Amino acid sequence: MQMHRAASAEQVIESPRLLLISVTEAMLDADLEGRGLGELLGAIVPSSWPPEYWDSRAIHYFYERVHRNPHYRGWCLIGGCGCTEPPETLDEVEIGYSILAEFRRHGYVTEAINALVPWIFSYSNVHSVCAQTYPHLGASIGVLRKCGFVMNGTGKDPGTVLFRLNRP
Repeated sequence: MQMHRAASAEQVIESPRLLLISVTEAMLDADLEGRGLGELLGAIVPSSWPPEYWDSRAIHYFYERVHRNPHYRGWCLIGGCGCTEPPETLDEVEIGYSILAEFRRHGYVTEAINALVPWIFSYSNVHSVCAQTYPHLGASIGVLRKCGFVMNGTGKDPGTVLFRLNRP
């Protein structure tokens, strides 16, 4: 992995098939209201939106953080994959991800994580990236393992396991 100056949080992260873009309050508002997200993104939002675990509680969680930390506007990347807190201030960054059922098992989440992790490690203070998942979510565990994460105990949320990837 080539290391360089930390990327801007507003910078689009591009992979062969994906664009990971920074979430804004306007996007979260549109998502909560159930209209206007496609126009803001310049994309077609499938009728099956939102993905599993992307509920109003999760949206409010991110909204509060984006609103509280305007300087860190870009720390959560929309598209089902992002950081739970600003990487600029942490030595370990937790990521989360979710994808619509009809797009599973096509490698999109693996591709997103493999694009996101180098961006996270571009912050010299970050020593590791972690993710929590449930032990019964075999596909989620498979994605983390494909991306180089190793199981590292229990997660902070009840019933979850923790996976970690240390800086190379």
